[in-house]
Amino acid sequence: MTSLPYTDEDARAEAAAQLRAAHGPESFDVNIEGHKIPSRGDVQWDQLGDDDFHDANREIDEHVEDAVDLARWSVDLGACALRTTTELAWGRGGNAWDLAIQIAHRPALKDDLREAITTAIRDAVDAALASHGIDDTRLLHQSAPTDKESAS
Repeated sequence: MTSLPYTDEDARAEAAAQLRAAHGPESFDVNIEGHKIPSRGDVQWDQLGDDDFHDANREIDEHVEDAVDLARWSVDLGACALRTTTELAWGRGGNAWDLAIQIAHRPALKDDLREAITTAIRDAVDAALASHGIDDTRLLHQSAPTDKESAS
């Protein structure tokens, strides 16, 4: 038993709340002026025409607003000194994911073991999709998510 007036759970919950507050869409002011467009070399967002700039700014703002809240999960990973990998994604290519699984592991995990685990998970998901006759992950979606589903 600790002599501290709070638990590790309390500290983690508060850390997640602080992370959320720091990155929360409601307190996050998107400002793309002066930032380079990654695919365009030295071209900056504010060098776009007015319509393109405002469209890009609105799209980026929507990405921030729609971001999934992983603050507590992230705090717990850090508290356990785990690292993540994003090797497991299914979709239409690039960053158009329809399904993704995140793995967290200790930094010293041997590469061959991490690769074996990743392969086993990928094979299991592929088998589950195939057993349901899904060969296109866009078919995973039966209907558009409700507002409640989108918020969770």
